[in-house]
Amino acid sequence: MSEYERALSTMGDSGITWIDIIFRWCVVLLVDVAELLGISYEALNVYLFVFLLPIALLCSGLMNIYLFKRFRDEVGKTSV
Repeated sequence: MSEYERALSTMGDSGITWIDIIFRWCVVLLVDVAELLGISYEALNVYLFVFLLPIALLCSGLMNIYLFKRFRDEVGKTSV
């Protein structure tokens, strides 16, 4: 069984065609990137969705808070 078949068999069909097409495309992309990096598909999934995605979301949230406060301070200065 190839790495592609093994990775694609980890999830069932959702029944929604466009979601299944995007899922399969992403799995193929992840398998290719994992082979390029010399790691397994599962390890790449862990790195992306357990470590990198939460860090990116946290940074995005913190940046939004910072920019909201900065915007609020700038608006407060102009209205006085």
